[in-house]
Amino acid sequence: MRLSWRWFLLSSLMSLTFAIALQDRSQVAHSQIEPPSTETLNPQSGPSFILDKTLSGHTSWVNTLKFSPDGSILASGSRDNTINLWNWTSGELIRTLFGHSADVNSLAFSPDGQALASASTDLTIKLWDVNQGILTGTRLGHTFAVHGVTFTPDGQTLASASADRSIILWDVTTERERRTLNWHSSFVWAIAVSPDGNTLVSGGYDNTIRFWRMPNGRRWRSIEGHSSPITAIAFSPDGQTLASASADHTIKLWDVNTGSLKSTLTGHADWVLAVAFSPDGQLLASGGADRTLRLWNVANGSLRTLFNNHQGRVLSVAFSPDGQALASASADQTIKIWRAPQ
Repeated sequence: MRLSWRWFLLSSLMSLTFAIALQDRSQVAHSQIEPPSTETLNPQSGPSFILDKTLSGHTSWVNTLKFSPDGSILASGSRDNTINLWNWTSGELIRTLFGHSADVNSLAFSPDGQALASASTDLTIKLWDVNQGILTGTRLGHTFAVHGVTFTPDGQTLASASADRSIILWDVTTERERRTLNWHSSFVWAIAVSPDGNTLVSGGYDNTIRFWRMPNGRRWRSIEGHSSPITAIAFSPDGQTLASASADHTIKLWDVNTGSLKSTLTGHADWVLAVAFSPDGQLLASGGADRTLRLWNVANGSLRTLFNNHQGRVLSVAFSPDGQALASASADQTIKIWRAPQ
């Protein structure tokens, strides 16, 4: 038991290696309508997203965001150990899910939107019934903090990534561990599954990106293009491009089929912590420790828009399924909703 707690403490501390402590303050959940605020850097790209509202309800850093498949719910996970489910269009907090005893680091909706998976520094993955807001199961298999979680497109497998250097594939139906994948030599920070479900990709503190063949998790390819840890990864909607974010202040776009580098996006002045493609694949959103949210043109790698509205590092970004909204989460304890111009 002594060793277990030592590992838990070490995992918790290493999860915050890039963090500067912020003092928590109690907040009542609310939304605030915001005046328009953008800085368009490339007018030829057309009008950019406009700040619509700010959601406040968490009492510490908001680490992760996910829209439900139908776009009706925005889920947020926080360093305050809770998960909030929002009606993001109205700004109403639907409910708060309690159950984790440490940071909620990652969230994933099942493809049918009925279940929500959460990964935490408390070493667990929890499954929740979205409609009822109840805990339906807990998966315990990792020995360090769990930083990433995602469903395969068929909803049959749940993959989790951990600071224990491993990825676990879970059978959703039987609730059992199907296989443990080991290849990284350090913490696994990020994980994603291709839209066709055939490829799993992971990014680690060892500066590498690993490709795995699904459904059995066979090793396929390793890329070493970043000079610092990989903090986030995302597939384009067509599955042909992979975006990787790094502590080296860059974002790289990779050809999934060949593993070759397509372009490097530079501009962030600190760690890049989050990336997300728009549903049409034309835009890439990124968030960083430099407190900025940025929109990039995927075709040519140019910076389209820079947003300076957050007062803390931007930890997560997500587009709504219809592409008409963009959400950003921050260490400033808020979520900002950005609307596409009508």
